[in-house]
Amino acid sequence: MALALPKRLRRAWQALTMKADALSDLRHPTAWLSDWALGGSTLSGINVSASSAMTISAYYAAVRAISEDIGKLPLITYERLDPRGKRKAREHPLFRILHSEPNNLMTSMSLRESLTKDALTWGNGYSEIIRAGGQVQALSKPIHPSRVTPGFDERGDLVYDVSMGDLSGLRSEAIVDTETIRFPQRDIFHLHGLGDGIVGFSVATLARETLGLSLAAQQFGAAFFGNGTHMSGVLKHPATLSEEALQHLRDTWSSQYQGPSNSFKPAILEEGMTWERLGIPPDDAQFLQTREFQIVEIARWFRIPPHKIEHLLNATFSNIEHQSLEYVTDTLMPWLVRWEQEISRKLFLDEQRFFAEHLVQGLLRGDQAARANYYRTLFYLGVFSPNDIRELENQNPIQSPDGELDPAGDLYFLQNNLATIGNVAAGNNGRQQMTVRGEPVDEGDEGAVALTMRGADADDFSATTHNRNGAHHD
Repeated sequence: MALALPKRLRRAWQALTMKADALSDLRHPTAWLSDWALGGSTLSGINVSASSAMTISAYYAAVRAISEDIGKLPLITYERLDPRGKRKAREHPLFRILHSEPNNLMTSMSLRESLTKDALTWGNGYSEIIRAGGQVQALSKPIHPSRVTPGFDERGDLVYDVSMGDLSGLRSEAIVDTETIRFPQRDIFHLHGLGDGIVGFSVATLARETLGLSLAAQQFGAAFFGNGTHMSGVLKHPATLSEEALQHLRDTWSSQYQGPSNSFKPAILEEGMTWERLGIPPDDAQFLQTREFQIVEIARWFRIPPHKIEHLLNATFSNIEHQSLEYVTDTLMPWLVRWEQEISRKLFLDEQRFFAEHLVQGLLRGDQAARANYYRTLFYLGVFSPNDIRELENQNPIQSPDGELDPAGDLYFLQNNLATIGNVAAGNNGRQQMTVRGEPVDEGDEGAVALTMRGADADDFSATTHNRNGAHHD
């Protein structure tokens, strides 16, 4: 039965088999066919592919941690305000697509998590940008990276050739042949990591030897216990056994003593038989140390702190919070920037007033005591109002007793209990009476005065300095 291979692969097959002295088939595959079907071979003797690498717990944990953390962050569409500032543009069509539902099959988290996973493992994540009337209507489900070939057309423009298959939802007017759809770059959302600028490198390919060693150690450990480590060796019989007796002894021994459930069972030796152990104890082979080191190696490939993949050997209460912050700034932030720049380049196009941004404040928050000190400092500097702090803590604005929004919650305060040395020496304590629209503002018991209120202009404020003798000047 002939293999149903894409046209490009069939041509490569024909070229290689014509040149080879021996035919390459499923019984005797050449190296290139084995690499394509099973993954690249390694010095450890294990073939590694993007799929087989996911069976390594540390590799899976690293991919899962990064992709899930990218997917769970709120992705908000904003409008730039003049002269500065921004507001949430909930009315923009892309707000729903990026924040909630990119298509009728997936949530925003599912799509972003899947594309990030493809970019981490294969080097590239792809989705079609579906437009109607020039407006983005949806982002398709992820296209498997193995089906996509980036390249350049005769004009030198970047295009994406997508092999036919289960490509429901993908559409394009340009058809290369009956097996390939060609997309211009504006119609493919392409997320990639470190690479040549056009496509990203596959970690599973670059880290093939590291992952091969991990898989080899994993398989060794499974076989080690599956074959009954503590009974691995040679049975010696003083006489020569017939084939039938030898097979009977082998079957009986395996059924009685092989496998983890039969470990440490006492063996009964008859007819002068003796047992000679040949197995290498795990400690002698440094088996556990090898597996621990491979966890750190895999974490290094993904630039992720080991504690994020549950390796807590060197984690302490004094450093784990700082490592968590470094994870956001060093591991997640490059991927967030890649997402936001690709969105700006492919989705917003000429709409320079709008942009998308992830909310990362939740990941950067420390413990309650640290957050309280942070808010207190910026509150007394006039940076945060009470409602600003409540919003960061996912609380509703302050309300008056009648249920309406209280304007006092939007006041900004500045501490006013300091005076210069010159004023103190002159008998002037430097206190200022602040007014808003001609009305005096009470300083309060803690010496803080209202600095500004949303909607009020700078001309609405005035300050009068009073000295200890009651004299004052503007």
